[in-house]
Amino acid sequence: MRLLLLLFFPALLFAQLQQVGHLSYGNASLAGCWHHVDSLGNEYALVGTSWGLSIVDVNNPAQPVQRFAVPGLTNNWREVKTWGGFAYVSTEANNSGITIVDLRQLPDTVVWKTWYGPGTDTLFRRSHALACADGYLYIFGGTQWGTVTCDLADPWNPAVKNITNQQYVHDGYIRGDTLWASEIYAGQFSAFDISDKTNPVLLATQPTPGRFNHNSWLSDDGRFLFTTDEKPNTPLAAFDVSNLANITQLDLYFPSKRPTYEVHNVRVLRDFLINPSYGGQLTLVDAHRPDNLIEIANVSLGNSLVWDADPYLPSGIVLATAKNEGLFIYQPTYQRAAYLEGRVTDAATGNPLAKVKVVVQQTSNSDVTRADGTFKTGAAQAGTYTVQVGKIGYRPRTLTDVLLKTGETTWLELALERY
Repeated sequence: MRLLLLLFFPALLFAQLQQVGHLSYGNASLAGCWHHVDSLGNEYALVGTSWGLSIVDVNNPAQPVQRFAVPGLTNNWREVKTWGGFAYVSTEANNSGITIVDLRQLPDTVVWKTWYGPGTDTLFRRSHALACADGYLYIFGGTQWGTVTCDLADPWNPAVKNITNQQYVHDGYIRGDTLWASEIYAGQFSAFDISDKTNPVLLATQPTPGRFNHNSWLSDDGRFLFTTDEKPNTPLAAFDVSNLANITQLDLYFPSKRPTYEVHNVRVLRDFLINPSYGGQLTLVDAHRPDNLIEIANVSLGNSLVWDADPYLPSGIVLATAKNEGLFIYQPTYQRAAYLEGRVTDAATGNPLAKVKVVVQQTSNSDVTRADGTFKTGAAQAGTYTVQVGKIGYRPRTLTDVLLKTGETTWLELALERY
């Protein structure tokens, strides 16, 4: 019976992400992706390829069709974001500038140009990533190591407002008056007050677990930041950033099937994490309880890096770019996990026990108790599970028929006896 459970449970887990479409790009490699909706409500995937920007009609996600190809200098790194009907494309190809694409005439046509910055200066000979928010374009990495802030009052002709170069910024996330900068080589993220776009003010810095912060994304309520580190065998991390004077790490997450292959980018939607990852992985994580991250889906897109994912189209489909395998389209099912939490104590003294391993059988989920004896784990699906509890020097315990319910927390108080 145990073997049947081990085989059956992953089938339930994988059902949370159903592939509905795929578009191959042949020998071209893929990088970043983003979304766009035209004035008629048509949905598009904006895909960064090694040859330029691919604009893909995904109204019928089972049959995605490339409508336009915007050429660029050959490079494997290409990111895209949008504002006000315009797309902005970055790449690390030398002398590539920023490609600006006018999308407002879709589905009929697009117009584009290359922008190098003000005057004759090639301010943006290359760049790594970018972001758009509240009428501003933010350009990261490349010629200018830090962040270049541009006013998009005229989106066809951005106006540079500020350049900061204190640290190399690999990527950034903006909400309201705060920029969350992924300072990869410094091994940290930083929060900046950008209420004055001409004078960003550093508010806080925080090291990340792998000391190589690749990207970050905020929770819906803005209280929690999720970070990735681009190093093998390093986790995605959840931080409480509600008090910048006391940033606290809450939990760590590794993809269940290939945990040594790290999450490349994290995106957040309704407190779920969408995680394109190395090793061909795309995963969904329930982050409703950010101190107890539970994977609810894990699918393979091949063997190459799943560079990016975008869950933000009105239809709800998820776009994902696998570097060598093409554009994939998924229909997700977002469902809260079933949480298991509790406390382990010494049976003789009643004192809390640290470093006790708690394993939920038939799942990939486990935890180790903290100094106060508490643990936090769970399962992707509701059901009845066997829970194993063990620590060196103590008699292990096996609990059968532990009932876990979707969206609810089951609490266990456990005591272990010494040998």
